[in-house]
Amino acid sequence: MTTDFPVRSTTAMDLPYRPDDKVVKGFGIPALGLLIPFFSGLVRPGGHAWPALIACCLYFIALVFILWQGCFYLQQNIRKRSGLTNHSYYKTIIILLLVNIAFSCSMSFALLRLWQLVGHNLPPGDGSINHAMLMLVAATCFITIFYEICFLQQERVRQEARLQQLTIEKCQAELESLKSQISPHFIFNALNTLSFLISRDPASARRYSDTLAHVYRYLLGNKQRDLVLLIEEIDFIRHYFHLLKIRYEEAIDMVIDIPESSAERILIPPISLQTLIENAIKHNNFTPRYPLSITVYLASDYIVVHNPLLQKSNPTPGTQLGLINLDSRYRLLTKRTIIIEQQQNSFIVKLPIIIF
Repeated sequence: MTTDFPVRSTTAMDLPYRPDDKVVKGFGIPALGLLIPFFSGLVRPGGHAWPALIACCLYFIALVFILWQGCFYLQQNIRKRSGLTNHSYYKTIIILLLVNIAFSCSMSFALLRLWQLVGHNLPPGDGSINHAMLMLVAATCFITIFYEICFLQQERVRQEARLQQLTIEKCQAELESLKSQISPHFIFNALNTLSFLISRDPASARRYSDTLAHVYRYLLGNKQRDLVLLIEEIDFIRHYFHLLKIRYEEAIDMVIDIPESSAERILIPPISLQTLIENAIKHNNFTPRYPLSITVYLASDYIVVHNPLLQKSNPTPGTQLGLINLDSRYRLLTKRTIIIEQQQNSFIVKLPIIIF
């Protein structure tokens, strides 16, 4: 028996940070290797033959290369082993500077002594090893600060990417949670209606069952989608409203006044209109003599769902979970909110338009 475990793919954020320092190293190492021996006075241009002078310059370039690579290696490994990124910036930079200065002092002293031993027959300049060491330590501080700036910049980019990814994942999780609440709620109400019709009107119950199958295919087909075309939602709503007409007959009516050309380029979260129609049915008292007329139309940059207020004699306090769910989905998908307007004789909900 085998068990498959999910394998997390490696992203750029998971890889060790390696700065693109080729240009800086290509210019900085030779420049420091040439400048330090002359500015410290250890080497005089006129005091050596050209072969010896070239050999000295190459030696100092190699010395700077060793210090540069050593500082980079220490900086990377100290962060990796000690987790200094979790400390404050100032503590981190002080520790790195102290370690790199200690390394550069010991390494440059040893290599400079070796240079003296190897080149003992060369006439030295007027400077001293201490001057050269001081300049090498200053160069080490520059190298440390350079890599620290690169590291902090990269960490800032990575942190922003992490926060953005976490935000996306959080929004997606919330959205999936909201969508998972839709189908069970719809099926619960649909089965209650079907049960009611079976006992009252078996023929209507049969038609209701066939239409319910068509409606639920839409729910299943769009379960994983965040947005659908408005024309698809309208087609779904017509079938859904047909279910309601089987039960309520002439007590309800719906008018959809949206041009097909507009509906083909507007997006909407699936089951949005169904939520509003169901809300209107639930909270109003209607009869064939006083029917409930629901109107869906476009106004400015909103899809508007309007219905008259036909107050029940004993209204049941509503939880408004459907509207809260719908508003939450719009906030997550579009950063906009739905608009709810309750007037004396009407109830209006406006859904922001999302252009395809």
